[in-house]
Amino acid sequence: MQRLIVTYAVCAIASGFGMRLMDPLILPVGIEYALEPATAALLNTGFAWPYALGQPFLGPLGDRYGKLQCIRVSVAVLALAQAAGAMASSFETLVASRVLAGIFAGGVIPLVLAGLGDAYGMADRQVAIGRMLLAIIGGQMLGSTVAGLASDVFGWRSALWIAAGLAMAAAALAWVPTGTRPSSAPGSAARPSSARAMYGEVLRNPKARWLYGAVIAEGTLVSGVFPFVGPLLVEQGVSAPADAAVRAGLILGAFGAGGLAYALLVRRIVRALGVRRMCLLGSTILATTLVLLGFLPLWGLVAAAMAVAGWGFNMLHNSLQTEATEIAPGARGSAVALFACGLFVGIGLGPLWFGAVADVAGFRTALVVAAAGLLLLGQLVVRRVVVKLAPARDADPR
Repeated sequence: MQRLIVTYAVCAIASGFGMRLMDPLILPVGIEYALEPATAALLNTGFAWPYALGQPFLGPLGDRYGKLQCIRVSVAVLALAQAAGAMASSFETLVASRVLAGIFAGGVIPLVLAGLGDAYGMADRQVAIGRMLLAIIGGQMLGSTVAGLASDVFGWRSALWIAAGLAMAAAALAWVPTGTRPSSAPGSAARPSSARAMYGEVLRNPKARWLYGAVIAEGTLVSGVFPFVGPLLVEQGVSAPADAAVRAGLILGAFGAGGLAYALLVRRIVRALGVRRMCLLGSTILATTLVLLGFLPLWGLVAAAMAVAGWGFNMLHNSLQTEATEIAPGARGSAVALFACGLFVGIGLGPLWFGAVADVAGFRTALVVAAAGLLLLGQLVVRRVVVKLAPARDADPR
């Protein structure tokens, strides 16, 4: 089991690395292809929506044929897609490579989380998932930071080559036999026989519509700002255009660093606060720091605010992730895949709405709108998603 968890973690790092890879590259890609930032930011949508749309198929495949087997195939194709992006001769080809990368990146992290759901009971699961966030967030943080630095020294294509190499290394590890059958791990349940039956079990849970609606809203409100960090720095006079990619990468890396800090302390946080207070406090922290981004005069302060935002985001998001692993124990891969589908639908919508509001009313207004939505979301999650536990789950400190 330890070997399996390590394999899960390495594959999650590779997938997370590619997920936030393009955020600091929006300006250099836009310059090469003579595009406005809002147009170049469609690379994020081109990754996120295929990630989302692939989930209804990948989740049942993981439940039926084995989560590790699907992860193996997905991370190998992800490596090829990243290499294709590095060789793209046009913006359209680059978008196509991100579409392919999004589809197969979607076959990694959701199935890793579902695999943890099979391996751990509910009382320990939030901590186990929180610790796996070290790999997921670490990959995202490295993706943003390394992409910005590599772009400055070697050009933006070098970031995609690094991502391809990392994914290929993860694929090589994943294809080495582990000798473990995760489907028989503790906490798994008998599976429905078809995709329709699996999703039927998921959607019978009355919390499902609130959980999946909440994660769509979360992804939409939080992700919109990420590809616009570079343009925001330039507009506010915090950075020159030549330095914006590097600084944007470091700032986005700081968001990941906040998530890592949360993951390291997750057991203590859950015990001290309980899940309800975590959701309320996390959404409040996230909303406050997003508003501050529009007023801070130094890019180092922006980075510090983003680190705090990363902490707050993961307090909220980890709670939603844990709920997703328990909503249908007999179709756990399908339930988590549907959760990831909702998240990445929101991530794809984020740059569209944020860019539109910023064009009309400015970045500060867009940040305030996102903050207000997050405050409302925290209340909704506590009232409709994180509900009072049944007696069998009283060991989970909510």
